[in-house]
Amino acid sequence: RFDLSYCRILYNETNETNETNNMLPKALSLALLAVSAHGFAPIAPNAATRGMQTSTSLGYTVTLTSDKEGWVDQTIECPPNVFILDAAEQQGVITPYSCRAGACSSCASVLIDGEIDQSGNIFLDDDKVDKGWLLSCVAYPKSDCKIKVDCEDEFYQS
Repeated sequence: RFDLSYCRILYNETNETNETNNMLPKALSLALLAVSAHGFAPIAPNAATRGMQTSTSLGYTVTLTSDKEGWVDQTIECPPNVFILDAAEQQGVITPYSCRAGACSSCASVLIDGEIDQSGNIFLDDDKVDKGWLLSCVAYPKSDCKIKVDCEDEFYQS
């Protein structure tokens, strides 16, 4: 909430001292700029809310698997409007990523079963997509899925 009392004080002081520099418009402009910048500032992911993913009856079950040593298969709930990487991270499952924009191969994964939407992908060519490759940072589930994660090495060998 913005309080105009500071602007009024500046206005009254200006009028009482008969200065011609009219501080009220300057103070008001700065105050409005600060309020508008705050209103449009992006909200960064907050570590306190990462574990607070609420399960929804509209979400899909996504099973994450890997051939990497020590990996234990994980099952997460993922709403259809949340990227698979984000849902995994929010539920404490750490998988590789880098750009979060579908422009690299760090989060390259393979769809084993199910359907996904990765229309935000700008890295994979049609041949890779046809072979089941996906980028978990820009992939939404469209059904219950099974996905092999941490596949960047395989990606370049295929």
